[in-house]
Amino acid sequence: MNDDEFHDFFRDSYPRLVALALAMSVERHVAQEFAQETMLRAYHRRDELSSYDSPIGWCRRVMGNLLIDHHRSSMAEKSAVERMQARTGTQQIPGTGSTDPAVIAASERWSDLVGDLSPQQRLAATLYYAEDQSVKVVAQTMDIAIGTVKSALSKARANLRRDLDGPGASPKETRS
Repeated sequence: MNDDEFHDFFRDSYPRLVALALAMSVERHVAQEFAQETMLRAYHRRDELSSYDSPIGWCRRVMGNLLIDHHRSSMAEKSAVERMQARTGTQQIPGTGSTDPAVIAASERWSDLVGDLSPQQRLAATLYYAEDQSVKVVAQTMDIAIGTVKSALSKARANLRRDLDGPGASPKETRS
């Protein structure tokens, strides 16, 4: 893939990667940063990337891995802050969560819905429902078995159904 071809690929893929990250419940500046990192990695592998059946699929996989790592780091940081606050007796100040409403209006509700899912369930559901990918493509993107994708989607649906039904609903399946 020469520089002109990569430029075209970047122009088409970058907005889709930002949208994927936004749908995965990260703030706009973080989504842009991860999309840039993904595209930088793609640029360094542009010769190899051109031989792939789906270069954007490779980029989605890289983006998914970056998002999962970010989620893990955020959870560890949140846990550490909560432990420190418990020791000092201070209250946590909630974040503003500011984003550009024109860009993510459609995904804002989605982000709220999938926010409590595990990273694997969230990525599988986002790729399957928001990105309209097949189970096979989701499995390839996440580098997991098709059965694992189906299981993650089933658990995600059950958790979403429970969350949408409200607190009085009886859970049929536990989160994992």
